[in-house]
Amino acid sequence: MLPLIWALFAICTVGGFITIAAYWLDVQDRPDITFRARVAWSVGIFLFPVTIPAYAFLGGPGWPRFLRVAAFLPAVAVALFFAFRTGLIN
Repeated sequence: MLPLIWALFAICTVGGFITIAAYWLDVQDRPDITFRARVAWSVGIFLFPVTIPAYAFLGGPGWPRFLRVAAFLPAVAVALFFAFRTGLIN
């Protein structure tokens, strides 16, 4: 079971980095939001497990279903990291 969880962790980590980059580029590319809103969403990247799903569902970018599901990849990767770190998964 551990190799499957490690594989899931690796996929979520790589997908999470891609999602973080896609999120930031999408925020910077939207002309319909103000400069202050772009800065606020950009600073929100420090809380990426919360802000990326919030942006995907509440920010109104119109992301397709696949990207909305992918918005949770960074949060899953962080959860798996802490599960490995604390010994919940060994």
